[in-house]
Amino acid sequence: MFKHLLVSAFMIFGFSACFSQVPEDFPSIDKSDLPGAKFTSSRIFNGTALFGYIDGGAELYLEYGFSVVSVTEIAFMDGSYKTEIYKMNGTEEAFGIFSVSKYRCLDMPSLSKFTCRTRYQLQICKGSYYISIINATGTRSDSIASLTIGKIITDKIKVNEIDLSGYLPGIPDETIRTKCFLVKGKLGIADRSPDLEDFFQGVTDYTAVIVNDEKTILSVKFSNGASYRKFLELHNLEDEKPATIGNVKKISECNLLIELSR
Repeated sequence: MFKHLLVSAFMIFGFSACFSQVPEDFPSIDKSDLPGAKFTSSRIFNGTALFGYIDGGAELYLEYGFSVVSVTEIAFMDGSYKTEIYKMNGTEEAFGIFSVSKYRCLDMPSLSKFTCRTRYQLQICKGSYYISIINATGTRSDSIASLTIGKIITDKIKVNEIDLSGYLPGIPDETIRTKCFLVKGKLGIADRSPDLEDFFQGVTDYTAVIVNDEKTILSVKFSNGASYRKFLELHNLEDEKPATIGNVKKISECNLLIELSR
């Protein structure tokens, strides 16, 4: 009897604690947003508990700066949808995980500045949130339902969109929107641009915004002077000689704009 009471108390307080992990302004979706839909499962993971959900991919999210994710299974409009709402530590972190996760977009719906739709997935970056809505069959009906779900979520996010123009002065907005990705460490580099792994060998505490178009352009911003000097030493950029890695321009303190040589 006492044992059963302990188990019951643990479940009650554990359940409450789980929901307390979601910030008050978190853009949750529920039955009041989708009348007639059936919500069959809802789970929350924060911090390193993310390994319990995506064991193989959690390290990448943590490298970017992960806070909490809400995972909800929804039956809606004769389809089934898994909705993941990731709150990252900031707008750069959210854009970063979006930028290395999207792949072969069919189009970019106008739910926010950065979106990507494929047959089976709708991905959205808005504010500090990365949103993934996965469907089961890839039909037109699934696409419409995913857009409906995505609009409900994004309408609840009231913060401004990320602005990357400071990283990439002179680069057109459309190029940034379609051909840009952001990394914060070796896992992001290895995942999206493994040819650049040696370019950052031994360097930490940086944010790199990279455009792969007709030429490769990197804007690298370092969190501290030590990392900045390490990068300068790695590429022999401390003297007055021309840079051997391509055109290098300092655009702000500890922030370099580099056009790589081919």
